[in-house]
Amino acid sequence: MKIAVVEDNNQKTSSIFEPGFISVYEEDGGEWKILKRFENKVCDAKGISAVRVAVGDAVKQLDDVRILVASDIPGIAFGAFQAASLNIFLVEDRVLDILGSVKKGMLEIAKKRQEEPSRFDIMQFLKPGVNKGDFSLNLEEVMLINPDLSSKKILIPYLKDKGFNKLDILFSHIPKWFDTELAGFGLKYEIMSELQNKVTLRIMNESNECTKSLTSKSMTLRIMNAQNL
Repeated sequence: MKIAVVEDNNQKTSSIFEPGFISVYEEDGGEWKILKRFENKVCDAKGISAVRVAVGDAVKQLDDVRILVASDIPGIAFGAFQAASLNIFLVEDRVLDILGSVKKGMLEIAKKRQEEPSRFDIMQFLKPGVNKGDFSLNLEEVMLINPDLSSKKILIPYLKDKGFNKLDILFSHIPKWFDTELAGFGLKYEIMSELQNKVTLRIMNESNECTKSLTSKSMTLRIMNAQNL
């Protein structure tokens, strides 16, 4: 099993946006040896397009490696590596101390995938809000647990059903498909907060809100009519 690690000069895992190296390790006779090591140039990329290009270049150098370890891979870089079918592990420690546990974790994931058909249920990740029909979702958390799923596969079925009034979603970045698909479903959104590599959006299901409003008005009219009888 080959494992790529974003690391610093002291062989500690580091962020993809910190200067350092990407090293490929392979176990040989119970010891982990470096097969390849190259400079991490993703940290120098400025802007979404540049990050995607830098990640693409790094993926090419990784060849057939499908596991990537780092202390942090925020924002668009996370999505780009995941789109390249890499299984991502976020660990902050000395590299040689964590490779064994990463290998074990990957073997468990592979075994689980073989034993169980992939059945994703977004409901287990939704957190209810104060009002009925309001929910929140940490998309980064969902994608870490389900590395085979894209943001589109996770969200589209739920957005189509419109089984909510308001849905707050925490992203590392806004997906490219977002504006077009939401408009097609008749949904609108607004940015609630925007920090570095963290964006919270609120999707509003106006059809539900309109239905609630009409129901409320209808009830008010019935009460008024009853009082006039």
